[in-house]
Amino acid sequence: MRFHAVILQFMPEHEVVTTAGGGQALKLIFAAAFVFGLLGLGVAVASTMGGRLPKFGKKGNIKKREKTVQTTEALLDSELSVILRFMRTYVEANDKYSNALDLAHRNLHALAKPEQVRAMVKFLVAENEKMRRDSEDLRGNLDRSREQIEKLRWNLAEAQELGLRDPLTALSNRRAFDINIAKEITEAQDNRTQMCLVMGDLDRFKNINDAFGHQIGDEILKMFAKLLSSNVKGRDTVARFGGEEFAIILPETKLKDAQTLTENIRRQLEAKELAVNTSGQAIGQVTASFGVAEMASGDDAAALVQRADARLYEAKCAGRNRVVIDQPAAAA
Repeated sequence: MRFHAVILQFMPEHEVVTTAGGGQALKLIFAAAFVFGLLGLGVAVASTMGGRLPKFGKKGNIKKREKTVQTTEALLDSELSVILRFMRTYVEANDKYSNALDLAHRNLHALAKPEQVRAMVKFLVAENEKMRRDSEDLRGNLDRSREQIEKLRWNLAEAQELGLRDPLTALSNRRAFDINIAKEITEAQDNRTQMCLVMGDLDRFKNINDAFGHQIGDEILKMFAKLLSSNVKGRDTVARFGGEEFAIILPETKLKDAQTLTENIRRQLEAKELAVNTSGQAIGQVTASFGVAEMASGDDAAALVQRADARLYEAKCAGRNRVVIDQPAAAA
């Protein structure tokens, strides 16, 4: 995601203007700068809220992450308000400078004595120096605010990314799954393309945790997540649905192809003989059961998940370590 900083281009150091309308010309110049500055702010806000985000794998509590997002967004709003205040202050200073130039222009023709002319020149030089300092102060303030916004943007990006990623497996979490499946269903309906959903669950996972501990259980979850991810491509999405249950969203995929893919995954997992690295203790064979459903006309996310989950339940009841597809969808 690219950040567009608020940039104001300043004119070279102000020169004493003695021609008619000089003050008004400066007002127009800085009014234009102010407008472009506001446009830059709008781009900056849009940039902080969109675009692709960097991937992170840190653990964190969901509520804590949400609080971080809210706090960071508030700080961003505050920093943007500061920038607006800087710009308003600078425009006000420019108005005063323009007024001084107008006053000098009106009185210039009445100056008859050399000391009066020298006094006027001295006054204009002082006003010009003050405007130059104000310009430098604004540059420095904007640079500092830009750096602060850049830091806040990355903090916000990290917090948002962590909010959509499972900290253990680094897969999409349930929240990201809900967002993606709704988007893919809408796109499939708009384009009249096929789409499938796979729900998979590790068999007798509680027994593994009880026998080997949760640390080994976590390693098996990560291994299974990696296996699922290695078998998908393109827009396919693998997500940890909850606990030891996982989901695969397969856009533009026929039911038969989804069944073939899932069966390959099942066989690859079944073929693994696992052992504890530190002790060499055999864990043995780990298997999973799967349910596959194809999107039907009028389906929403809840309906598609319900059908795939029902097929997963059938696979468990039929003896586990198998793939069951949604027959009504296949017949349709």
